[in-house]
Amino acid sequence: MKIYKYWTVEKQKIRIDGAEQEVTCYGGSKFSVEGGRGKAREKAQKIQRKIAGEKHLFEDYESEIREEILQTIDDHSVITRNRYGARVLNVEKLMILDIDKPKPAASGLGGLFKKKDTRPPKEQIFEMVKTLATTKYKNYAFRIYETYQGARVIVLGREFDPRDGGTKKMMDEFNCDPLYTLLCNKQGCYRARLTPKPSRMKLRGYKVKYPREGDDSEFQRWVSEYESLSRNFSVCKFVEQVGASHYVTDVVRLHDDVTGVGYPQRLA
Repeated sequence: MKIYKYWTVEKQKIRIDGAEQEVTCYGGSKFSVEGGRGKAREKAQKIQRKIAGEKHLFEDYESEIREEILQTIDDHSVITRNRYGARVLNVEKLMILDIDKPKPAASGLGGLFKKKDTRPPKEQIFEMVKTLATTKYKNYAFRIYETYQGARVIVLGREFDPRDGGTKKMMDEFNCDPLYTLLCNKQGCYRARLTPKPSRMKLRGYKVKYPREGDDSEFQRWVSEYESLSRNFSVCKFVEQVGASHYVTDVVRLHDDVTGVGYPQRLA
């Protein structure tokens, strides 16, 4: 998981088809702005080498998350603010599943004669999770939450490397959102939005840029309005914990507190 405290932007010159062109590169560091500058220059050099014909330079690249750090929970868990202003939990090993749709019906003759499931989509998702949690994955605990779109599931009982092939296979089994699964692999972490989407609160949008440059008073006004309005909504509601019995970690407790799982508020 590459999330840095210090960020800087560098303009660098590279040669493309014999002509010199300027590229913009962002660099991040845990220790200093100068360290970020060095990373930005390294990126420009790699781009130049890629253009020159070097292969495999970015094949195993872990994408940086260029967002402002709001809270460092521990060495493997931080809260950031994403591009549309919401607070987001980023965790390296705590598997979080984002499931928006029920599993598609089986194809072939088996699916042809199977009775169509007419239950609401969320009920189908919850049932699918419970079935897998109490059979194939019964050694783990699964905390099921209802979200605006579908379900969020936090898996307890062991650590899961988001870049491991076995992790992707398990996420696919639970019909996890494909784009989310891909991002977990590319960014080396799982992410869970902790505060509502502005559009679902009927709040005007704001494109959050980071690092911010110059006067950010407009952004600060927007954030104040956003945080105030957020208190009237919840991001998810706790449904139940199924599977094995495992200890609920401090990170999960924080997640539950900030998302407002226990409040009778609208989901957003």
